[in-house]
Amino acid sequence: MTETRLDRAPALDDIELGDPRFFARADVDAAFARLRAESPVHRTRDLGEPAGPDFWSVTRYDDVRAVSRDFHTFHNAPNMTIEDYQRSGNSILHLDPPEHTQLRLVVNKGFTPRMVERMADDVRARATALLDAVTDDGQWDLVGAFAAELPLQVICALLGVPEADEPWLLDCLVRVFGVSDPANDLPISERIRVMEELGTYAHELGAARLDEPRDDLTTVLVHAEVEDDDGERHGLRPGDYARFFSTLAAAGSETSRNGIAHGVWLLDRHPDERARLLADPDAVFPTAVEEIVRYASPVMHMRRNVARDAELAGQPLAEGDRIVIWYRSANHDETVFEQPERFDVTRQPNDHLGYGAGGPHFCLGAHLARLEIRVALEELYGRFPDVAVADDPERAAMRQINGIKRLEVSTRPR
Repeated sequence: MTETRLDRAPALDDIELGDPRFFARADVDAAFARLRAESPVHRTRDLGEPAGPDFWSVTRYDDVRAVSRDFHTFHNAPNMTIEDYQRSGNSILHLDPPEHTQLRLVVNKGFTPRMVERMADDVRARATALLDAVTDDGQWDLVGAFAAELPLQVICALLGVPEADEPWLLDCLVRVFGVSDPANDLPISERIRVMEELGTYAHELGAARLDEPRDDLTTVLVHAEVEDDDGERHGLRPGDYARFFSTLAAAGSETSRNGIAHGVWLLDRHPDERARLLADPDAVFPTAVEEIVRYASPVMHMRRNVARDAELAGQPLAEGDRIVIWYRSANHDETVFEQPERFDVTRQPNDHLGYGAGGPHFCLGAHLARLEIRVALEELYGRFPDVAVADDPERAAMRQINGIKRLEVSTRPR
């Protein structure tokens, strides 16, 4: 009899999704299989630093979709208005419609499929230039030299960030948004200082675009108008713009960075699938990218707050409860995906939740992430068809991002 993930899963009492260190284990997906089968809405202790209140882990595909689409019952932030948002220091990710929709529309036009496709040549040129720097035979870190650099360069170009500032910005993003990784031992006071530096930088860049508009998202943001709770229209306040800037910079790099790294790791582990991909790249790359995102789920979860008493999968939920919807688990739900543990570069259909589960918070940059992952892998395997992973990936111990911090590969030019 073939062993299943459930056979390898830890006992329910040993599953600690509230502990960032748990995600460095090899049996995380088996643990999710146990939860889907036995406790699909599971009471979970928050063991982060600092620890928060307990929360409910939602692990089945249909339940994750239901929570994502019902923003009346499941809020990002209870009853937060535009003014509350401006005072809180939170990002657009913490808003609900109609306020979230209003702010999202400010930048939505820059991420449509047509606008993103116009960027393909630029993304490809940047990928080629990065690979030009590693054409010598040898071993190198794919994340540091390529997977992290490419999406950062692209989002910086969109925002109008000068090339000379990109290394500093990447360092800030890693220190602030990688805070749950124990290896990133950043005191809260230092994190606040870095966030303030990011805010100051955003203000200065925005002020420059007010005086001298350019064809970039920063210009769009500083010249945009929103409607407040009294129906008055005004431009984005400085704090709004700074939060937008930080959110776009971080979100614009994380999914693609880890999608590229996981893609190389998965294709190395599944040589038959890599052979299928490289035998017909034009036909297979689109489905391969979707399968990489499904299988790896670079963004593993999002959090919601229960706005009114409800029930989910038979579990009563009380107003004020916290819940976490696990995309990584939903993307391996046996009731939706045939043989979900199998990595299949031609999988169809593949209605995964790697960019969110629909509703108002579906990933704004999904089209851009798809393009970046596809172009990165096309150029990498076009240049180095025999690229091989030299060592196991160094993973980030994080609850939200399925991150690879380092991936050593060896290459030999064609």
